[in-house]
Amino acid sequence: MTETAATHPAETQPTETLGRRELNKARTREAIVEALRALVGQQPIHKVTVDQLAERAGISRRTFFNYYAGIPAVVSEVIGDNTQGLADMITEIDTEQSPFVRLRGIIQTVGLPRELIEWMGLIHAHGCHDEPAAMTFERIVWADKATWLEDTLSARLPDGADELYVATLASTIMNTVATATRFWALRRDLTEPLDETAIADFNHQVDRALAFAESGWTSPAGNVARD
Repeated sequence: MTETAATHPAETQPTETLGRRELNKARTREAIVEALRALVGQQPIHKVTVDQLAERAGISRRTFFNYYAGIPAVVSEVIGDNTQGLADMITEIDTEQSPFVRLRGIIQTVGLPRELIEWMGLIHAHGCHDEPAAMTFERIVWADKATWLEDTLSARLPDGADELYVATLASTIMNTVATATRFWALRRDLTEPLDETAIADFNHQVDRALAFAESGWTSPAGNVARD
């Protein structure tokens, strides 16, 4: 009995230490994301600096770079966290059917997560869409997510799928969603709150954009939801 009591703490301590370490990491990431959310409410995201973000999150600049390569990486993670659930709904891809059909079905029935749409609203809220720095920031984020989507699609397509097919499909999907997001933001009254109507319109514009891609960008027909 004594031997068991003495050895038990030694066996559980590494697990407990690991658990605390992972919890601290999660809290730090959450602090960074929430700090960025607050700063983006005050200024365009491409003008937020790492120093501002680190100070707001209560961490050092060095700690920030231990977690992220830069501010675009934070946004990329937010997008990934909010779209992983949708990706998980696509357990496999039918090569006999356009992947846009399945994706549009998910958008129409489930919709994109509210938190993701809120972030897109924040990022575009300052109306700096055409500034070169803003466009560069956006390209970095969506290119990173295209790489993530490429890996996701590869895992769901049959073995031996053409790598160029997978790469162009992932790039097309992400660029289409990015363009729909920009179109949605340009049409919005930035002084209005992000209500249910705005969220529904976001999903509608993404569905429209995917429908154009599905049809090969031919003239809108009955299967392409009009504005």
